[in-house]
Amino acid sequence: MGRAAPESRGRAVSRLIAETYEIQEEIGAGGIGVVYRGWHTRLDKPVVLKAERRMLKARIGELRREVNMLKQLSHTYIPQVYDFITEEDTVYTVMDYIEGKSMAELLREGGWAPSQAEIIGWARQLLDALCYLHGQPPYGILHGDIKPANIMLTPRGDIRLIDFNIALALGEEGAVQVGHSRGYASPEHYGIDYSTRRGRSTQPSGAGAAVLLDVRSDIYCLGATLYHLLTGATPAENARDVVPIRSANVSPAVADIVRKAMTPDPDERFQTAREMLDAFESLYDNDPRVRRYQQWVRVTAAILGAILLIGGASAFTGLRQMERVQAAEAEAARLAEERERTAKQALSKITQAEAACQQGDMAQAVSLSREALLLHTVYDARAQRALTEALGVYDLSANFRPHRRIDLPGEPGKAILSPEGTRAGTITGGQLLVFDTESGEQLASLPAEDSALANLVFSGEDVVIYAGEGGLRAYDLSRKQELWSGGRATAVALSADGTAVAAAYHGDSAATIYDAATGAVRQTVDFQGNALHALFNDAFVDPDSDMFQLNGDGSMLAVGFSDSGALWIYDLQDRSGDIQIYGQSEINWFEGGFHGPYLAFTGWDGTESSFAIIDTAALIQTGGYAQPIKFRVQADESGVYLSAGRLLARMDPAAFTDTEMAYGNSYITAAAVDGGRNTALIATEDGTLSIFEAGGNCLGVWENQEPGRFLDIAGNFALAASSDQPVLYLRKRADRQKELLLTYDSACGHNEARLSGDGKTVMLFRYDRFYVLDADGGEVLADVEIPLSEGDQVYDQQFRRDERGSRLEVVCYSGRTLTYSAADGSLLMEKYGTPPDGSLFEEFLTKRLRIERALHGVPAVYDRATGERIGQLKPEDYLTYVTEVGEYVMTEYVSSQTGERYGLLLNENLEILAELPELCDVLADGRLVFDDGKGNLRQSQMYSVEELLELAERY
Repeated sequence: MGRAAPESRGRAVSRLIAETYEIQEEIGAGGIGVVYRGWHTRLDKPVVLKAERRMLKARIGELRREVNMLKQLSHTYIPQVYDFITEEDTVYTVMDYIEGKSMAELLREGGWAPSQAEIIGWARQLLDALCYLHGQPPYGILHGDIKPANIMLTPRGDIRLIDFNIALALGEEGAVQVGHSRGYASPEHYGIDYSTRRGRSTQPSGAGAAVLLDVRSDIYCLGATLYHLLTGATPAENARDVVPIRSANVSPAVADIVRKAMTPDPDERFQTAREMLDAFESLYDNDPRVRRYQQWVRVTAAILGAILLIGGASAFTGLRQMERVQAAEAEAARLAEERERTAKQALSKITQAEAACQQGDMAQAVSLSREALLLHTVYDARAQRALTEALGVYDLSANFRPHRRIDLPGEPGKAILSPEGTRAGTITGGQLLVFDTESGEQLASLPAEDSALANLVFSGEDVVIYAGEGGLRAYDLSRKQELWSGGRATAVALSADGTAVAAAYHGDSAATIYDAATGAVRQTVDFQGNALHALFNDAFVDPDSDMFQLNGDGSMLAVGFSDSGALWIYDLQDRSGDIQIYGQSEINWFEGGFHGPYLAFTGWDGTESSFAIIDTAALIQTGGYAQPIKFRVQADESGVYLSAGRLLARMDPAAFTDTEMAYGNSYITAAAVDGGRNTALIATEDGTLSIFEAGGNCLGVWENQEPGRFLDIAGNFALAASSDQPVLYLRKRADRQKELLLTYDSACGHNEARLSGDGKTVMLFRYDRFYVLDADGGEVLADVEIPLSEGDQVYDQQFRRDERGSRLEVVCYSGRTLTYSAADGSLLMEKYGTPPDGSLFEEFLTKRLRIERALHGVPAVYDRATGERIGQLKPEDYLTYVTEVGEYVMTEYVSSQTGERYGLLLNENLEILAELPELCDVLADGRLVFDDGKGNLRQSQMYSVEELLELAERY
């Protein structure tokens, strides 16, 4: 989200909220709160923080419920709400920063006159968002304050409906208004009821009765906003004083839609957002020109009928001629109607594809955007952009990308991956479901214990052992047959070597040890008066409070009993060697496991966590400590991993030292480690998921998109699921080796990277230094500091490739120009000229276009042949290069928010076909080069529509 009131823009402040969000400047203020632009210090990205002023009027619980309501929203045209923080008696809501300007700002600046077609497109997007809001269970959500100031226009030409300051959860009869904006508010906002039907709901308020708002109130606000955009004037405050639209630039059909939306009587307005959206989508049918044509056809038919009655050869010939004209015109009208209908279908599919992509369902996004592109409509560019993003062909930086969203029949009680990550298993609603992670195909659906406590484990990739209906069961997925069954169970554990299985039923005071291959009972372990935790109603969420783990060879069983606080290690070879760690304690939650001879565990008593590592061979504790935060522990044959606060560390169990693996932007609530591949998946309390590799290198961050109660990472896949959503989310490691062009020393700090024309060297450069690297092995051939005299600065740097070779030109404010060879870094030329004027005006030329860019201006695009202005490029970021590649135009930018480099692929109409994160170079043969800033240059071909469709078909 992003907006600013002109009187408060740019008021600089600086402080840190929740040790994560740096407030940078105040960008808006109103009766309810202050809006700040901020910075996410861990993720290095902009956010918006709203400081609520309702603290004196509303309880924290009410505000939290409001934010939680908004956090559940996920829609293309609505900003995502991320976090809710209370600090120093102020409530902060953290949400998306939306690039662009509000429509109110654009209207104030003057000269902005969008076409009717553009306004219709935005109206459809707004109505799509309202359909989503109004359809939220149980009775819908009302925005309550739709106006130009609350509609952001993004650089890609879409809108975002922002500022849910007074968003209301509707009751069965409506909602009481809490604020309004004059000129855009409905009569109901002012407490006026123009309804002519009986039974309109009211609610007592003080001495009178408050008129309840409903979805028709949002429809009025939207109509008033469209009125302003179409006419350039704010509507009258009194709905009965609004002058109908009679502009020659507004078609009667559009004016009629706005008139109906703004009818004072809510019963005469559109009754739902869907109804108003249908009106916009049926404009062609309601166009007076079409109706006149249809009337003309009817009149002509009547005249022809009369002529036929009169008869005559000449009349008959004329009739035939008129019939042919009518048939041609009717066919033209039919084709136009068909094109309009097809365009609507394409737009609907594209919108759904964009939403699916946001939710991580890439298979659905690929399928829908492919279908839209195959329809060949005016939305082809947007469809191609959606397909490109879903396929990820130009996103060469992401190590784990969204892969699949698997919908379940119910909320999962458990969710795990197989050891190599090729299978995902879950128990939900008394069913064990197993899926192939690559294809999403369901491999098994088997009756399971109908309990949230029911567990499952994988023995290899094809055998799953689970708490089945009536007893423990082992099932072979490849042969599709049950291998063996045992006694009733909910808790299940498998030894690391795969030879032994331990199982117990909640509430029972014993466990059974089975041979994992045959199901033969090896022995029974008496818990000596203790029992696994039993729930009063175990159909809901598993508290996951007991520890139940076998060691590597199945010779020891560790059990933590949350009911009694006891913790035992049972020696399955010699019961006289049982180890009692706690006989009874205040601990009500245990977690841990074995790593070789070591048992690592943590216990939580509600206020403090204890963590310890026990050497079971030497019978000593190698280390331990306690803190008033909840620790999480994973221990297996790959290592011991401890989450404490924001830190995930790998522990050395013998020396009791730690090595950082991951660091969350807030407290870690769940974690999973693939020790064999040194990767970790963490979830933090702000709703963020992050994947790290050894050394703390982040492989990807995804905010507020996926739940994080159940996490697992194995092989090339990461899994996330939650006990309150019937969905499994899968991400897949991208294999980028084939795209790798060059590995370089990441210590070579630079802002730009360019390849020489002969492909033999790479130049990494910034304003004061550059490096020349051997393109074959990445060896540094030259390390050159750019000499600057005192007080002089670099005005501009340009890398040139032409018939004279490849070189770096450095222009200083003093007028000095230095030219360096891209082959060896030597100084080719030094000359002095007229100092630049400092305007940073630049001109880019292609065969057809001339693009002008001033320092603070919008890049304007002109036709080189005619001089006519034909469009503009992204206004908010800094344009650095423009390259013509065949029929396409490639523009390169530096983000004004993050400083990151990226590119946009445009067609001849300047429509965006693809986003290119981390683009650093465009070669003469059309190859694209990407720099991840971490020591890797990667390359990609430029994909045609046909190639994208072929990739989509094979996805």
